[in-house]
Amino acid sequence: MAKTPILKMAWLACAAIAMLSALPAQAAGQAAGAGKALQAGEYITDKGWGRLLIKEKNGALTFSLESTSGEDMCALDGAIDASQGVAKGSSGDPDCKVTFASTPQGIDVSAATPKECKAFCGYNGDFEALYVRVKEGCSRDEVDRTRTAFKRLYDGKNYQAALTTLSPVVSNCLPVLEWEDEGAIRNDLAITQYKNGQYAQCLSTLDKYAVDAGKDDDAVVDGWTPALADRYLAIVRAARTNISLCRTGAARK
Repeated sequence: MAKTPILKMAWLACAAIAMLSALPAQAAGQAAGAGKALQAGEYITDKGWGRLLIKEKNGALTFSLESTSGEDMCALDGAIDASQGVAKGSSGDPDCKVTFASTPQGIDVSAATPKECKAFCGYNGDFEALYVRVKEGCSRDEVDRTRTAFKRLYDGKNYQAALTTLSPVVSNCLPVLEWEDEGAIRNDLAITQYKNGQYAQCLSTLDKYAVDAGKDDDAVVDGWTPALADRYLAIVRAARTNISLCRTGAARK
């Protein structure tokens, strides 16, 4: 009779082990990632609409966060304590508290005080998302430096070196490029491919804009807000010209 409780406890322990081992691998990975300390660095959302910078100085972490949603922006910065950042309100406004959760992909950012955090954003502004640590060469500063170096080479008619310089940005950094930067970079790469006689590659680079390039301007910006329409139209107009050049080059070849 005295052995029965011991057998029951052993059975319960085995059952608990079995239940834990049955957890999906993804959930286990998330649980492991949630306990990781935040790492200093640059993190960007998918398609580059949000940017998070975490810096470390004397063992303390600070953050700055900016995002653009359509025509509205968010901008906040402050100190980080454990997994929470605090952006100080101005003129007596309440503070915005932001939760940072480490994941295997980067940092999941959410507003711990949503109402207070709206004061740091435009009307439709938002910053809650997964921010992924950027690859080497894909931070905003690195992309800007690459584009400056490319322009110098292109203006000097060193088209092969210009192509070699800019190509890695498109092949490696597209997931974190903001749509307007992506359009400008694709057009720069395409015209450089044209200069190097790479007509098929040029058309492939601009395939994303081929349908809109075949429309008239009014149809291109149908549904776009006025503030953004001209910016997108500039991309399509450049693509329209470059596609025509590369199609003509391909036909001659």
